[in-house]
Parts: sequence; C-alpha cells; structure tokens
Amino acid sequence: MLDHASQSYGRLVDLTTDGVSARERIDYWRDVVLRRTRPELPERGQSFQAHLRRIVLNEVELIEHAASAVVSGRSPGRTRFDGGDDIALELIRYGTSNLTHNGEHRLGSGDLCLVDYARPFKTVRTHHRASGVVLSRRRVREVLGDDLSGLAGRRVPARGLAAVLRAHMTTTLDESPRMTPEDRVIATNAAAEMALAILQAGRFGAADPEQFGEGLYRAARALIDRACPDPDLSPDRIALAVGCSRAALYRLFARRDQSVAAVVRQARLERARRMLCSAESTAVPISDVAMQSGFTDMPTFTRMFKRRYGKTPREARVAWAEGDDERLG
Repeated sequence: MLDHASQSYGRLVDLTTDGVSARERIDYWRDVVLRRTRPELPERGQSFQAHLRRIVLNEVELIEHAASAVVSGRSPGRTRFDGGDDIALELIRYGTSNLTHNGEHRLGSGDLCLVDYARPFKTVRTHHRASGVVLSRRRVREVLGDDLSGLAGRRVPARGLAAVLRAHMTTTLDESPRMTPEDRVIATNAAAEMALAILQAGRFGAADPEQFGEGLYRAARALIDRACPDPDLSPDRIALAVGCSRAALYRLFARRDQSVAAVVRQARLERARRMLCSAESTAVPISDVAMQSGFTDMPTFTRMFKRRYGKTPREARVAWAEGDDERLG
C-alpha cells in the first residue's frame, strides 16, 4: 500500500489495497481513498482488491480504477467540498456496469458514458477496470452553459474524436509511470480539451476548432503517428476521425506553419528511421521498411529520406550499425 502523496501538478498517485488486511480493505477504500463514490461489497464476506491511479491537475484529472465486484454511489454530502460536482467521461475498459443515473444503463467493455457527480447515481459492477477524464463543472459550463441536466448517464459513441480520446486516455494512464510530470501535464490537458470538444459536438454539432484547436491538433498528431503506415491515410480521413472539417484541419496546421501532408510524410520518415536504426529490425529488408512506413515507391522513399536525414536508408543503417549515427536526425 502506498501512502497518500502530495498531489503536486502532474504528479502520479497510485493507491492499492495491497498490504491492507482483507477485512479492512473495503473500509480503507471507502473512507480513505475514494472521494467521489462510496463503495460497498455486493455480498457479505466477499474478498475485495482495488487499485487507483490518478494524474491530478487544476480542474482536470485522469483517473483509473480497477477493483473486484462492487456496488457504489455518490458519497453523501460530497458537493460540500471543492470539486464535488465535477463531471466525468468514463470508459469501461473491461467488466460490466449497471448504472442508474438519469435512467438505467448497462455498460460493457469499450463503452463511454458521462457521469455527473452532483446528481444521484448507483453502479453495480463486476470485476472491472475503468478510466476517465474528470472535468470541473466550471469548465463544462463554459462550453455548454448552465443547464447540464441532460449529461447524466449519457452514452457517447466511441467513434471519431471519442475513439481518439479513448485510446489517448488508456495509453496515457498505462504509460504514466514512465512519463515525466511535464509529459503527464501535456497528456492530461490534451484529454481535457478533447473531452470538452466532444461535449460541445454532442450538444451543438461540429466541434469548434477555434475554441478547441490545441486538443484537436494533438488528437490529429496522435492519429497521424499511429496511422502513418497506412498509405491511404489522407487529410479527409484524419478530419473525419478527429471530428472536424478538412478546411478546419488545414487551418489548425497552418497556424503552426505546418501542412497536413508534410506532417504525415515526416511521421512516415521518422518511423522508417527508427526501424533502420533498431536492433529489432536489422534483418528487415529496406523495401519492407519503406512499405511498413507507408511508402509505396522505393525511389521516392530513398529521395525523401536522404533529403531529410542527409543519408540514404542503406547509409543510415550502416552508420547506425557502426555507431556513427549521431548526426542523423
């Protein structure tokens, strides 16, 4: 069991029931660890284990909770403390959840749902793992106005920008122990901006790239880095995935003196460079490196690679093997 740590900006907090006696675990979890919910065991004498991970920033946090089967609801009087009425976009990573929150909702692995902690709710969960981005009510009101009555229990289709957020949340929380506090701040803020853009799009139509440009830009860059091996990756597909028009996508990149095509090309070249300078890929033919990086034409790949790195792909591989690749980049 880890002690409560100072939640400085971008600090990672990990808490677990390990080291707590079996009969004291649920009380420890309910009375010491959790703020937003009050868990109870569905059956008397049931064993209980849990792990909580949090990245805490001002007015936003990323959180993941994994636990045995449990029944929980809003903590009594929780709106009296700061942040007690916040709103979460929660992802069920595995397990099932029967949620009573402005209606009855049955959620399973991969489902995204909005939880308004200022309103009553009850969840009955099997052994589960859930991730979420938690936003202050003030930030949500800035986007949607004062009437937030329709958010509680609302399911969010995991497509477009929501699918990008789902992948971003899980990757950030999984990788957070290996990230610096500064990296965790960047990743958590990106999740918050994507979540706000999703809320706005769900309420008012297309997301506003002027208001949420940074979150949309980061989402587009993350998508490009992940999907660049696909030779058919296009601005239209990127815009559709992050939930904006192609023109808006072009504006987002133009503000940073970038073009979408150039960023895609650079992502492919960087992927190829990593493969060429990797012990795991020494036996992979250069033509396969090109293909697996999204290039369909070897002469074009060779020409672009040399223009970017000053060496042909073959020369770069030889330089890396001889330990002389420090100038490549």
